[in-house]
Amino acid sequence: MEISFEKGKFVYCPGGFNYQEVLDDFKRAKKVRIITYNISGTGNTDPLLEQIKKLGEDVDVQIITNIPSRFETYYSSAAGEAMRSRAKHNIEVYLKKLNPESFPTAFSISFNFFNHAKIIGTENIVYIGSANFSNESKQNIETGVIIEDSAFIARLYDEFFEYIKGNSTPYFDDDFNLLRLLTLNLIAKFTVHRAKLSDTLFQRTAYGTYYLPDSPDNVYFSGEDLAELVFDLQSFQDLDVRAENTYSEDNNGYNDDIDEIVARLSEIDVNWLIEIASDDGVLFDFVNFNYEQTWNNCLQEYSAEAYDEYLDEYVERAQNDAIAIYDSKKQDFEDVSDIFIRGIDSIIEVLKLVEELIDRYKDARISADIDNT
Repeated sequence: MEISFEKGKFVYCPGGFNYQEVLDDFKRAKKVRIITYNISGTGNTDPLLEQIKKLGEDVDVQIITNIPSRFETYYSSAAGEAMRSRAKHNIEVYLKKLNPESFPTAFSISFNFFNHAKIIGTENIVYIGSANFSNESKQNIETGVIIEDSAFIARLYDEFFEYIKGNSTPYFDDDFNLLRLLTLNLIAKFTVHRAKLSDTLFQRTAYGTYYLPDSPDNVYFSGEDLAELVFDLQSFQDLDVRAENTYSEDNNGYNDDIDEIVARLSEIDVNWLIEIASDDGVLFDFVNFNYEQTWNNCLQEYSAEAYDEYLDEYVERAQNDAIAIYDSKKQDFEDVSDIFIRGIDSIIEVLKLVEELIDRYKDARISADIDNT
């Protein structure tokens, strides 16, 4: 595999991290990719992992690491048992430190037991060199290159990172991990959607009740917000299949819990929610109402009469017509708004049930191939 790049520079930072510029970019990153041979092996706290934990919930973080001293085979000898014991210790440390449940972000961890590559980057900048994602790397002579070529970075992640990830062992069973990641991602997104609906689509009275604004100028929920909501509703439709794909061969209790989740999912009419929010749906028409364009269209209809001394009269008529059209679209959505909001609330409720299920069974779904001792 060969990927050319531009805008690169050699870095050597004695006593520091060669990839400090990448760490500095974490605060504006939406994507973080790390391939390392090891992580910090000592201490209960890890400043580098702590930086990952500070990232926003919408940041996509994926890490691939080896586990030092883990071998494919351990011989039945004093030396072999010592190697096995050391490997077991390291495996336990890595599973504890890299437990995805300890991170608030959409965190994905995989293990590749043949990896010795080191890549640390965001969507904006990437480091490739000899330094691991570990505090100990500051004590060594390490070198590398810093690259800010966005086209190269995108190809690096899409081609090389995904290739290595595809040949790695995920922290959790594949299907369980996919369910976990989708659930956490959707919880974060629908929580934001629900807040935006309350804060920017509706107005609130002094008594705490909500109502749709009388003026289109007071509707701040945008067409872009609505498009994102529709996209996430479509993603939510995959949740039942993702859940069923995690059925266990030997845990009937887990399977029963999954069946309950799937039953709850079937009670939510997601297709109706999508229809309401998509093209020509009543929420779509309400949110995308353009007063200026509508007023201008109405005025054009009066073009034959709206001239000279009659212009002001017909301008006012066109304004009234535009407001009447807005009121009609508002009423159309108002008729179903309570049902729509309850549907979004139901989605959040069932997502939290899935999250609780994942938390309850996560220890039993750690990939069996990780600990080979």
